[in-house]
Amino acid sequence: MGSFFSQIKVNESLIRDAPIPVATLNSECEFLSSSRMFLKEHGITIENIIDKNFFDVLPSFPPAFKEILDRCLLGNSCQNEGKKYLLQDGRNVWLKWKINPWTKEDGSVGGLVIVLENITDHKNIDELVKEAQEVARTGGWQLNLLTYKAQWTKMVNIIHEMPLDYVPQTFDECFVHFKEGRHRDLILKATHEAIENGTPWDEEVIMITGTGKELWIRTKGRAEFVDGKCVRIYGICQDIDPYKRPQLAYREAAEKLKSAISASNVGTWEYDLNTGHTIWDDINFELHDIDKENYTGSLYRNWKKSLHPDDIKRVHNEVVSYYNGNGSGVLEYRVLLPNNSVRNIKASVTILTGPKNNKFRALGICQDITNEKNTEIKLKKFAEITGEQNNSLTNFAHMVSHDLRSHSTNLSVLTSLIEDEKDPEERKQILEMLKSATNSLNSTVYNLNEVVQSTDTNIQSKLTQINILKAITTVQNNIGTLFQEKKGICMLDVDPDYSVHVVPAYLDSVLLNLFTNSLKYCATTRSPIIKICTTLIDKKVQLTFEDNGKGIDMAKFGKNIFGMNKTFHRNKDARGVGLYITKNQIEAMGGTITVTSEVNVGTKFTINFQTI
Repeated sequence: MGSFFSQIKVNESLIRDAPIPVATLNSECEFLSSSRMFLKEHGITIENIIDKNFFDVLPSFPPAFKEILDRCLLGNSCQNEGKKYLLQDGRNVWLKWKINPWTKEDGSVGGLVIVLENITDHKNIDELVKEAQEVARTGGWQLNLLTYKAQWTKMVNIIHEMPLDYVPQTFDECFVHFKEGRHRDLILKATHEAIENGTPWDEEVIMITGTGKELWIRTKGRAEFVDGKCVRIYGICQDIDPYKRPQLAYREAAEKLKSAISASNVGTWEYDLNTGHTIWDDINFELHDIDKENYTGSLYRNWKKSLHPDDIKRVHNEVVSYYNGNGSGVLEYRVLLPNNSVRNIKASVTILTGPKNNKFRALGICQDITNEKNTEIKLKKFAEITGEQNNSLTNFAHMVSHDLRSHSTNLSVLTSLIEDEKDPEERKQILEMLKSATNSLNSTVYNLNEVVQSTDTNIQSKLTQINILKAITTVQNNIGTLFQEKKGICMLDVDPDYSVHVVPAYLDSVLLNLFTNSLKYCATTRSPIIKICTTLIDKKVQLTFEDNGKGIDMAKFGKNIFGMNKTFHRNKDARGVGLYITKNQIEAMGGTITVTSEVNVGTKFTINFQTI
């Protein structure tokens, strides 16, 4: 015992400066000496640990480690390359140790010599590497060319779907897993180049797994030389099947799409959202009239410059809106060509996102839709013309049924009167009235003929200057018998010099409809009085047509007063088209009409006519 202690004293500095974490203990597990590395390795900050118990110095060590020390104090050596412990302070720690008992002069155990390493950091790194290999499905391999002995990591076996203890036994067996033909030949050639010339390889090939399945892998390899001779080749093997097959499918689809696009004259483009790098195909340059060989600046700026000025802001807003998750990604714009003609483009945009939903690239196609747009404009114009012609036919039908009916009624009444009248003077007066009525009918038929020959596309050419007072008195005379029947009075305050720019048949129809409405819907308790006034406002003739008839409930019918098939009284002959036609005719001539009314008081129409 004395000699051991004296040896410790002699070698105390040697132990203290030892480059390993070593310590000596007595039989009570009290420290006799320790290296600085031991103190640092285990985070011991006590200045002097001599004669202090091991577990007092390291109180968080697990009780299980005390059992190991106790066994060694019985004369047993113990060694472990790494064991994981949960310390009492909650930390996980990996320990590697080598423990030998030292003996006294009498042969009894006097204590222990401990080499105790904390390998937690190394183990954590190993676990991270292992986890990374599993996530990336990447394994390592090597082949010793001196012994032709191969080594695979477990992940290589997993990728190959082989037993975990499988290792190729011969050089040739290392290559049988590659698909026969092009893929195997590629790897054999790459291996030969590495062994002969030291050329590394990095290839993507198909291998056949142990279960007979085809699998895309990436294999990298390089050679190690000693004294100019290749002694080893080594590398990695990665399973890339999950993304390689979709990549190949995408390429195939892209090639088919490219062929289809070329045949359909559709341009394609790509735009990197991070760098601004832009790629166009030749068709896209042609569609936007940009010289592929001689343009300056970025393609984006050239594209923006090619747009019609009226479309730039709208297109920008639509693109930003789609980037932010709104809209369909389909937009239309016009390209202004050097000869000032316009080319209509339809573009479809798709934004690609990465694994973290980050947007990184925009893809799109552009198509010339000028012909379609021109056809659309023609169809729209045709539809407008058709609608206008329908309105004209409606007006014509109304005037035929309404205007001619008024004349026929007037003529019928006058004919009856002349048959019954015996007085020559009275008959002469009735004949004059009949002659006037016939002339009015002739004029109406002439105007109707003008309407038939016109459409709303040439309605402006049919507008003519008509004296408004003359037109009013003519229509009033045409329905003179109705005035007599209803005992109506017409009060005129119309400037005899005022003329309006109208279609004569339309004006006659408007006035006739207003007159007959006032007389048909007059109050039963009083004679109908019609007041017609004109005023010149802003170079337009404003005509007011006011009666003291039944009136209309504006709160109930105001919104629909000019609607089709809208009636407001219970007259048997009310059809609900008169005011609809009247408004239609006035607006066709560039005028306006409004109405105010009160039940049992009367109705007032205000019409503005163009004068030129």
